[in-house]
Amino acid sequence: MSFGEHVTLLHGFLDRWRPIVERIESRLLNARHTDGDVAPMLEACFFGQAALPARLSLLKGQLAASRVADGFEPIAFERSSRELDPAQLTVRARRHWERHRWPGRNGRLQYAARLYSVFLLRQLEHLCLRIWDQGHERATDRLQDVQVLLDRLNDGTIVSPLVRDARWLIQTAQGPLTRRLDPYFRIAESISASFTNPVRLEIHRAGAVLTSGHLRSQLCHRAAETGRPADDPDVLATTRNSNSMDAALLVRDLVPLLEAYGTSRAADQRRRLADAILQGISADPELFVTRLDLLAPCTIIEHLFLERGEQERIGYTRLGEGHRELLDRYARLIGDHAESLRADALGLDPRESVYSPLGIVYGFCADILSNLALDTLFAGPSTDIGLEDLFDSGERLEAKRRLAEGWKMPKDAAGVRNPIDYSEQWAAQMFERTMSALRDRSGHPDRSNASTVPNARLFIVADGDESDASGRSLPAGILPANEHCLTSDLQRALETGATAFPRGQIASDRNEGRFLASAESGGKWFGISKVVLTLCTSQGKDALLTGVPPPVMDALHLICPGLVARA
Repeated sequence: MSFGEHVTLLHGFLDRWRPIVERIESRLLNARHTDGDVAPMLEACFFGQAALPARLSLLKGQLAASRVADGFEPIAFERSSRELDPAQLTVRARRHWERHRWPGRNGRLQYAARLYSVFLLRQLEHLCLRIWDQGHERATDRLQDVQVLLDRLNDGTIVSPLVRDARWLIQTAQGPLTRRLDPYFRIAESISASFTNPVRLEIHRAGAVLTSGHLRSQLCHRAAETGRPADDPDVLATTRNSNSMDAALLVRDLVPLLEAYGTSRAADQRRRLADAILQGISADPELFVTRLDLLAPCTIIEHLFLERGEQERIGYTRLGEGHRELLDRYARLIGDHAESLRADALGLDPRESVYSPLGIVYGFCADILSNLALDTLFAGPSTDIGLEDLFDSGERLEAKRRLAEGWKMPKDAAGVRNPIDYSEQWAAQMFERTMSALRDRSGHPDRSNASTVPNARLFIVADGDESDASGRSLPAGILPANEHCLTSDLQRALETGATAFPRGQIASDRNEGRFLASAESGGKWFGISKVVLTLCTSQGKDALLTGVPPPVMDALHLICPGLVARA
């Protein structure tokens, strides 16, 4: 795949934007158009031009195919992989017009221009993932090539911008659900090895605010589903259990932001850094601020961070060692800057402002971009607010509030609300939780557990030693916690009280980082769910786990030595 040829191709699309938009309107948005597979018809509006050189027409689909080849294989979720999809936006427009009123040609052309911009933006997202194909030293120039294309798309000739900064596209390109986790860490390592500090810092800022926004939204949705408060242990356990990768990547973004914050003297830069850091840690203030003793085990992903060598001796991979080093740096930095972050946060209090990024509730970043695109269809407020603006607590707050409020209205033919909302109450709640955690951390900057909850441990009984477990010296009030042990061995489950799980489900959960430690022996899997940390340890309650195979015990002692005791 040639990066340069794709740049030439996209410049060609920008040169011919008007005939492409007219083709989209006539072929896809006209009332006479019959329903069919929209995606190839939309592609044909771009790649089927007679003026397009044959060598460039052959590039169709290569960027998307290369993304999948990198390991970003999408997972369908509720009939969607949660991507910014111009074909889906086309279908939504037709359904909306059929339910309400079909617009005239000018109205259709206006929306066709938006579909054109979404198609180009998606191509640019994919192109951003190709900037390292010929080494890190080419990445800066290639990112600038993407920025030039993005500037042409956003020059005001076609439509208002959805995203202005190509550095943000590196993050949005990774947003959809995928089957594997390792590609995200490869991109993260490439970011760390490329660019000048200012360029890299903005990529980390985008990563921190987008990741934390997704995690806060997931917490909000889970709390609403269960009717429980956001800090309920069951709610936290469920959300944390599926977010090991997001939390690990968030640490990678927060460390350089905190380092820059500590040396910044310019008031505006310091405010923007504090804003991004506060959004980042608000994703889970207990985990990222007060309970740093739990952050490492909660963010471990076994198949990426651990490996077994000679005689099955377990150790960290290169990626795992790097993650440990980042956690150490993060712990020092958040302790050093907790008090100054508290002071700077006073100017970002959502209760004193008409808009705060902490109040946005959505599913995936693509949901926000889709809503920005759909405002053209639904005659939303005229604005040039883009994605980056929505995660800035500073300027144009009234305009951003009006925009977010408009997203609460039903948007599709069935009147179903979008997976996006804005809540000032949620913003205030997230801010209070974050400020409370910073108060605890500033009072105990060097303590791994800065909360008032006492330390607790996991007491482990090895497989085969359960018979005399009752005679062991154990802390008073210790909780039997074998329901948090999962096994594909039905007999082991019956004997130990572990939860029986299908082998395929255990493998899938392990791949997503849901286990504190796990191992396979004799074709049977055994793993300890990370929920035990939230339901027991973080509540100050010791937990007892019995029948644990030796390989799992070895992994536990490596991952969280301060939390584990052999009973």
